[in-house]
Amino acid sequence: MKIILLVSAFAAAFLASAVPSFGQAPAPTMLNVAHLRIKPEHLQDFLDLERQVAGQIKKGAPTDLFRVVYRGTVGNTTDFEVLTPLRKFADRDGENPLNKYATEQERVMRGARLAQYEQNVQVTIDRTLPDFGIAPQGQLVPPTFTHIIRLRVRNGGNEEFAALVKNDLVPGLKKEDVKLLLVRRTVLGGVGDYFFATGMEKWAEMDNPQSLSKAMGPEAYKKMEDKLNSLITLREDTIWRYQADLSYYPGAAASTSSR
Repeated sequence: MKIILLVSAFAAAFLASAVPSFGQAPAPTMLNVAHLRIKPEHLQDFLDLERQVAGQIKKGAPTDLFRVVYRGTVGNTTDFEVLTPLRKFADRDGENPLNKYATEQERVMRGARLAQYEQNVQVTIDRTLPDFGIAPQGQLVPPTFTHIIRLRVRNGGNEEFAALVKNDLVPGLKKEDVKLLLVRRTVLGGVGDYFFATGMEKWAEMDNPQSLSKAMGPEAYKKMEDKLNSLITLREDTIWRYQADLSYYPGAAASTSSR
């Protein structure tokens, strides 16, 4: 499948990038990602329950853990993603470190209520790919919105795709003064897609996309675009809003918005 103007989409997504993202907690090598779809009639119940969970964790204020919740803003707006860190697979053999912020009875009751509220649940383990991205600088926190481009690479094309991203795309984005690019790939629990993400504070930032062609030169830009189009079989763009009142992240400001 040919993905028209794929590189332009990268540029539009990543140039709104002088925006904070995850910062104070140690960068994890992997992420537990819970993909939730909530029944519309139980949306408010779910939000109330998750605020309670976040409140309990915030009281403990761990410095080495986070629990970040994002909500879909277009498409199905009852979709949520809950991200927690995973250093190594062996960590899943032990108790969830967040369990200590609730009693066993509270956890059982929460599980029973969630079973009523959730329409669908999928849990994946995603590996972070710092070599594919641009590391954030300074004291940073989750952005208000996250623009995610999900890409699926054709069979046998992953090595070529990795080389293209590292050697052509990332240097080109740096020439355009992109400050932040976070990348992860699903390794268990789903299709091995790549997720390229950056932050933005306002939707207006998407109204003025810039092109990489000028920074890279038209010939180099076209060559890279053609290669990407030959490798990608699926592309999906989504915008997610950070749910500060449902989340815990060290150093992040509190908020009451769950829009």
